[in-house]
Amino acid sequence: MAAWCSIERFVVVALMSVFLQGPHEARAEFTRYIFSDTEVGRYQARCLDGSPSGFFYERGALNTKWVFYLEGGGLCDSQETCQSRSHGSLGSSTKWGESFGGGGLLSNEQSENNGFYNWNRIYVPYCGGDLHSGQRTQPNEWNVYFSGHLTIVAIVKQLRVYGGIDNATDILVSGESAGGIGAFEHVDFFASEFPKAHVRGTPQGGYYFPVVGAPQTYQEFVAKQPAPNRTSALFDLYNASVNAACLAANPSSAFQCGPANLDYMINYLQTPVFVAENQFDKQQIFERMGCPEKQTAEVEAYIKYYGELMMAAMAKKVIGSSLGHGLYFPACLQHTGDLDNPYKTLPIDGATYGQALESWYFGTHSYSHVVYENKTMPHC
Repeated sequence: MAAWCSIERFVVVALMSVFLQGPHEARAEFTRYIFSDTEVGRYQARCLDGSPSGFFYERGALNTKWVFYLEGGGLCDSQETCQSRSHGSLGSSTKWGESFGGGGLLSNEQSENNGFYNWNRIYVPYCGGDLHSGQRTQPNEWNVYFSGHLTIVAIVKQLRVYGGIDNATDILVSGESAGGIGAFEHVDFFASEFPKAHVRGTPQGGYYFPVVGAPQTYQEFVAKQPAPNRTSALFDLYNASVNAACLAANPSSAFQCGPANLDYMINYLQTPVFVAENQFDKQQIFERMGCPEKQTAEVEAYIKYYGELMMAAMAKKVIGSSLGHGLYFPACLQHTGDLDNPYKTLPIDGATYGQALESWYFGTHSYSHVVYENKTMPHC
């Protein structure tokens, strides 16, 4: 056993030393790092199927600056969907490729990622099906693990040992869709872990339909019925990690701070975020909310209703926040669309998402830090 531990430690040091050697000059080709059995035992960082989780990394020239990007990909909340998911890359590290080619905020090309191209970049694959929130150390009755949050904790601990992240001066936490939800949920975690660093978040397509006391789904809208009260089902299923400040304010109803309730949790954020969201989220409208994809007066009315409520939420929770949040909010009928390629997005008031984000993050006034269109119906 001692011999195997020595071999394992040698392999870990050898792999992570590549990260410390300096930046790669060619287009970003991220290196895969999967946690060893010993590290899994230490951190409990697993995918749905119990395989070790991990991350992909690419060294930048500015070795005290870091981007963390969380992969998206829906969720699972039933035995059927979770067990099915566990057989693919969204549920098992055995299905990951050896490398990953980064684009958008993970690109090392200045033309694609002007403000952050030369930072250290960490890509967090999504293999827990739990909105990056799970803290389960044992499989549940479906024989799957929910360990998304434990994976992020493990990555941070590993980078403390081998990546030099304790010297971080800047950290940007991002992700799309389910990864955007994870970015909302973890930006305060990173800020607490690295109090000397300038930590900010930029969730992409992660602000899910904020409805309380009003219709939410298409069927509720047609029937003029309010959405039912939210439950703790997902929170309990995942044993979800929640925002610390929100939990402190709601110790007897922690589920309200969970990943399914971002419109409530955002009130307790301690760290500014730059929200990138389409006003008319196609995935939410047609898939999550059950709106039929056809042209009828009721469908048009529901899409308009959805856009109005999203604009109201942005006005109150983001624009109206005293924390200094930023916003890129095009009136597009898309889910994430181009949001994962910030410098290539539709300009609003002369600024792409990437330009507005960069100006906001660095505190310059080259572009407005809040850009939105606020249309009654989508135009893109």
